[in-house]
Amino acid sequence: DACISGSVLTNHATRLYEMTLISDDKIRYHLVDLIGHLLRQGLINPMETVPYLLALQGDVKCPQTRSLALKLLVSEGEKRPDMLRQRIAAGIKAAFNFQRNVYPRDENGMPRVTALIQNRIEGTGKIVTQTLFDSVWVESSLCNKKAQRQGLYKQIIGLFEKEVSSDITNLDTKTCDLKRHEVDKLPLLLFASQILAHLPYNSLSDPLFIIYHSSCICALDGNEILVRFAALLGNDICDPNVEEDELEQAAKLKDPKESKQAAILFNGNIDSQKFGHLCVEASMMIILLKLKNFLRNSYGISETRISEYLPSEKDKLFEKGVSKLDESLFDGSVESIFEDSKSDIDWDAAIRTYATFRVLMREGSADDAPIHVQQSPTKRGSKRKRDEIDIEQTEDIISPKVSPP
Repeated sequence: DACISGSVLTNHATRLYEMTLISDDKIRYHLVDLIGHLLRQGLINPMETVPYLLALQGDVKCPQTRSLALKLLVSEGEKRPDMLRQRIAAGIKAAFNFQRNVYPRDENGMPRVTALIQNRIEGTGKIVTQTLFDSVWVESSLCNKKAQRQGLYKQIIGLFEKEVSSDITNLDTKTCDLKRHEVDKLPLLLFASQILAHLPYNSLSDPLFIIYHSSCICALDGNEILVRFAALLGNDICDPNVEEDELEQAAKLKDPKESKQAAILFNGNIDSQKFGHLCVEASMMIILLKLKNFLRNSYGISETRISEYLPSEKDKLFEKGVSKLDESLFDGSVESIFEDSKSDIDWDAAIRTYATFRVLMREGSADDAPIHVQQSPTKRGSKRKRDEIDIEQTEDIISPKVSPP
């Protein structure tokens, strides 16, 4: 009976979603086909289904499955336009887990989890880089509606906000598994940053919006990390990143941990586990800062344009149809702070991460400084001169000058 079978499948919907991670491509295809039937009959929740359909956009070796999942996504997007925006963060997490379980290694057998697809154009031999979600972007109505685009970007950037990583800072440093948190958080954020770096933007306001919100997050969370570093190391917490410190100097050396500049870390007064936690949080900000710089350079965005941008402003006509100036790949990689199979800190990596974070934060602070545009002195002087002449003429009319006898 159709009603009984539908009820059974509805009760086991969670298991159906879990089966999308099965390595057998034939099972995945028939599973997506079954999910499509259940969606059309209203037997499963589309809000729960969309993240798994987004994840299947990374099924690059089975184009039939990817195409069928795209068709279902477009259909749901037409019926519920806000759903893709609301579920994009969950979709990125599902896509990350899909890549990690189904395609954990590249063609050379090296471990990799990537959100990018590289295709070679026949005849020209040119390699084109796309994200896993480019097809969804092009086929759906997202690219035509600014409000939905910005909502989608904000959901992705929200992965970098403190609420997502607060479980790292609030854990007991004596008992937590540090390596697990690094594996779970940093690769996911790198995965999300690859998507933001290579989405097919059609207006300069899109990368500007991402740069704007990235700057806001770094100004809040990044500066808080700087203050916590300063408090831990005994530095000035009022102005914690005004200039290069000794650990930054140590990072430039071949063996940073053995240098005299790094001696402060090993004098017994520093909580090494807390320093490691802060380095992990700093790594998250490093990825975001690198993304900001990549977008600025790829689209040739000036500092003046960044400083005067407001998310509420209308798109400028000459900024539509934007294209990249540089087709290089985004590299947001960060060093592993903790050694494999241990919770011991790799001090060389930690010192370099600390130094990189401070340098990028200083550069970002300089870039985000407000620019005050002064009027031309000639015009201002001309106006003042006209005003003085008008005042003198008025005084002459009211009280004419009389020559002394």
